[in-house]
Amino acid sequence: MSLIPSGLSVQEAYRRYRNGQIVVNRKYQRKLVWTQNEKRMLIDSILHEYPIPLILFAETQSEDGPVYEILDGMQRLNAIFDFIENKFDFNGKFFDVNQLARAKQLKDEGIIELSEQGDVLEEKSCANFLDYQLAVTSYQVMSEETIIEVFGRINSSGKRLSNQERRQAGVTSKFSDVVRNISAEIRGDATAESVLLYNMPEISIGSNRINDTYGLKAESTFWVKQGVLAVQNLRDSEDEEMLADIVISVLFDKPFARSKELLDDAYSSNSSLAVDIENALMRYKKEKLISDIKNTFSVLKNTIESVSNEDNFLRKTLYPDSRSPIKNAFYTLFMAFYNMLVKEDLSPCDNNRLFENLKNLQSKIKMSTHYTNIEDRKKNIALTEGLIRGTFVKKEPSSLNHGAGLALDFENSIRRSKIETPRYEFKQGFLRLSDDRKYDKELESQIIHTICAMANIGPDSEGYIYIGVADKEKDAERIKILDGIEPMNISNHFVVGVEREAIILGISVENYCRKVLSIIQESKLSKDLKIAVLTKIDIIDYKGLTVIRICVPKQDELSYCGEDIYIRQYNNTVKLETAKEILAVNKIFEQR
Repeated sequence: MSLIPSGLSVQEAYRRYRNGQIVVNRKYQRKLVWTQNEKRMLIDSILHEYPIPLILFAETQSEDGPVYEILDGMQRLNAIFDFIENKFDFNGKFFDVNQLARAKQLKDEGIIELSEQGDVLEEKSCANFLDYQLAVTSYQVMSEETIIEVFGRINSSGKRLSNQERRQAGVTSKFSDVVRNISAEIRGDATAESVLLYNMPEISIGSNRINDTYGLKAESTFWVKQGVLAVQNLRDSEDEEMLADIVISVLFDKPFARSKELLDDAYSSNSSLAVDIENALMRYKKEKLISDIKNTFSVLKNTIESVSNEDNFLRKTLYPDSRSPIKNAFYTLFMAFYNMLVKEDLSPCDNNRLFENLKNLQSKIKMSTHYTNIEDRKKNIALTEGLIRGTFVKKEPSSLNHGAGLALDFENSIRRSKIETPRYEFKQGFLRLSDDRKYDKELESQIIHTICAMANIGPDSEGYIYIGVADKEKDAERIKILDGIEPMNISNHFVVGVEREAIILGISVENYCRKVLSIIQESKLSKDLKIAVLTKIDIIDYKGLTVIRICVPKQDELSYCGEDIYIRQYNNTVKLETAKEILAVNKIFEQR
């Protein structure tokens, strides 16, 4: 490992940023958390030419040149680049993007939007800002283990880290990966491990109470909307702390004796508890554990929302006489749901009565202030199961892996499509939105070509096509007029379902789904790809509307449609025309 200290001008840093060379590894990096006032303090230091702390990169090489993974300095870099792109002002003045050619180009292309409020900084101040030399050290390394070790040493004693953030700093055990993965899915900020820095604001947590530019508002997450956690709890990663508690309880098949000290041990690689957790995880299997917990959560969320969309509904039900978070009651309720959904294969059937029976649950359960008593937790879970057992039944198929159990995955796919665009495609249906509602035969070919293209993204990437979702507001409005339904907006995608088309076609929803299967079955897709896709088609019941999900599994080799090869370019499906293009795509699979 070689260490290269250097100065880096703000202007050059911005070039790297917009070239996609500065990345964040979410395996160990926390989210963006700085407020605009904190960002302004940094800008003030730069404009006064005061020194600011060192920025650390791990430098690696890709086919397109050097890539700089941030080890320390993510908040500072984001503040600098947000100021350049007019996300906030300094003393009422905005950076003049006309003084930086790359920023001006992005403005002219509509990629960045400028604020029309306030004046701009003087030309000299802008020039000095761009010339400011950031103190940068780059570690040229090949090993991810080395990067993680350095990050952990830098951040494990950071004064501004919460307990959970400190636990996770530099820890990449299978257990910590599971907790991180499930937490991101539930918050709605799940992405690939490596994310371009300019995409981080979209998946960082802000608040309606603070004027920030972060895409995920705490109040819209399940945790805060239902009153399980307060906004600051979420920003301090207490959701991950709660899920660590749940994960350990599931792995050990008994309630975890939760305390700060034992949670610390769970993340300490040399503790006996951490070893026991890793062994239990090997027996349970990582993917099954993630699926069981995530799907249980999805069913619980769907059950709540089928009764009420009111803010704090769960808190008002479980603890009506308080505004405090309901961490203990939620743990108890979740474990009761897990036992009945996963262990007993039951499904909720009378949701209104279920929540009637849960009224004031928090006052009925036993709680302790520091060390959690295992026996008390067992009794709490048994009590809760007794209250709701009469509202669960045996169903085929069960809720866990169908319908409601897939709703969370569906919502996250829509959110992820903003950042990982090539992997996602949304179709409102097969009927055109003209007055005659003619069947669009061309769409059948488009879907087949898109399946082929998604399979060719690479051997480590899955793709998803959703039928019953409009990705344009004007299409959703047209469907509302034509079919008399109220589209549901999720991150500017509109759930419209396929029932409306089945009615017009005079067939059942089941036969509509069979039609989709037959389109794939009769296609000219590569044999292995076709078989894989046909086993990965799911029906999602999303709040009363049926959506079809076609999953395109990872492939080990280039896929064809007849003699043709297709790839994804951003959100477009493109046929390859030359041997050179085909060889370039095939190289992706050969390098594995």
